[in-house]
Amino acid sequence: MAQSRSNASVRYVTLDVFTRARFKGNPLAIVEMPLEGELDQQTKQHIAREFNLSETVFLHPQNSKASHRRCHIFTTTQELPFAGHPTIGTLVYLGTSANSAGERKTQTFTLQTKAGPIDARINDDTAEASIPHNVRIHKTRVPWQSVLNAQPSLQSVEAGYSTSCPVVSIVKGMTFVLVKVPSVEDLAALTVGGSRVDSVEWDPGWESFTAPYFYVIVSEDEEARHMGVRVRMIEPSCREDAATGSAASALSAYLALQRGTGSSTYSCSIEQGIEMGRHSEIQVKVTLDDSGEGVRDVVLAGSAVLVSEGTLYL
Repeated sequence: MAQSRSNASVRYVTLDVFTRARFKGNPLAIVEMPLEGELDQQTKQHIAREFNLSETVFLHPQNSKASHRRCHIFTTTQELPFAGHPTIGTLVYLGTSANSAGERKTQTFTLQTKAGPIDARINDDTAEASIPHNVRIHKTRVPWQSVLNAQPSLQSVEAGYSTSCPVVSIVKGMTFVLVKVPSVEDLAALTVGGSRVDSVEWDPGWESFTAPYFYVIVSEDEEARHMGVRVRMIEPSCREDAATGSAASALSAYLALQRGTGSSTYSCSIEQGIEMGRHSEIQVKVTLDDSGEGVRDVVLAGSAVLVSEGTLYL
């Protein structure tokens, strides 16, 4: 790092994302990168560990275009190419900063991530983002027994309910095992901690961060092409995540592809974090291509609220 550690500092904020209520949703830290110099990867990783949240965003200064910003997203252990709640939280923060004079209006931003540019519209405390996507349903599914090994509570599920679960990537580097469970009661009975869901086999060249995403479809309007879904994301490295926009996008794309026809649009209203007391609401719209066998567009939407701000000394 070019700056001296004796007096270097950066500004940070924290937000709760996919909620309008503080202390709900998924917490996020955003670190404003210095105008001069750069933080190296090791320093960014140390800062992400210090915050100890599911993700921390490092937001670079604006260039000649005020509506274009670049960011890096870190977990406590690694950098990610894309993640949903950091995207929505960062966009709402940018919109709030731009409207600091109190004027409320719809704004457009482009957020550059390692997965690609994200074009977005921000209105007050809500962001709607066309996210990068390269949806991949991997050839090899995960055996149901591997899910049972990680979640023994599902042993009570009726035999034959499922034999295997799909493995779906929203982009290279972000992959989820989609585990459908029979009821909200079964979802609530899942345990936090324990072992990973193993036996994951990616298609060649698609090795990736992978986590299980448990879901129940609680309502479906076939005419409106809308689904209401309750979910949980439980993975030993982060225990339980309060809101996972990338997983919600992967699930929504998968459900649309299972149901869809060419050029149709499906929407999902997804609730997460209820069992851990951090209720989150995630909205996803998926538009299929003309063939109905591929995804043309994925739009992720949600709200965020500022919780804290301060100075981080390096």
